Amino acid sequence: MTVPLLTIKLPDAVVYGNFLTPTECADLIAHVEGDMQSSKLVDRLTGKPVLGGGRTSSTMFLKRGQTDLVMRIERRISDLVGLPVEHGEGMQILRYDVGQEYRKHYDYFSPEREKTPHHIKRGGQRIATLLMYLNTPEGGGATTFPHAGISVHANEGNALLFRYDTPTPATKTLHCGEPVTSGVKWVATKWLRQSKFA
Repeated sequence: MTVPLLTIKLPDAVVYGNFLTPTECADLIAHVEGDMQSSKLVDRLTGKPVLGGGRTSSTMFLKRGQTDLVMRIERRISDLVGLPVEHGEGMQILRYDVGQEYRKHYDYFSPEREKTPHHIKRGGQRIATLLMYLNTPEGGGATTFPHAGISVHANEGNALLFRYDTPTPATKTLHCGEPVTSGVKWVATKWLRQSKFA
């Protein structure tokens, strides 16, 4: 059963306990473990994925509805956020080893960037993010919102939902994945769009 553990006013965020079962977490990790690749960032000038920058994890994207497990989780997300499954991008699975992190960033597409119109053609602007923690790292790995002074620890099965109805810093959704200091961190990310993502 999904239980709200913490509600934050600004940013508009909620932490849910037991969003995924231990078996679901383990099955997602097992499904991607042998196929992870170095994470990329979208280059601000070209709009193309590039290595380096502030993201040092490994990643794999799953297609929407790729497996029965993924479909079941996507339906659960849809019920939670009140949006059709089709508004979600494909799930992204990330692995962070010791020292790896994702530096401060926003998940929405900045209106000031030249390539933003290209990105929002596929389903409109991003309006929410759901982070699902697939394990509990031995040390580090919290999700931190520096403008709000809030950190959410990565605990297996928990999920962090944060919304940003306008693509502006006023949402206080600037966030980062703190470096892992011991062990490994696994997380699944789901970005939600204004309309059907194709």
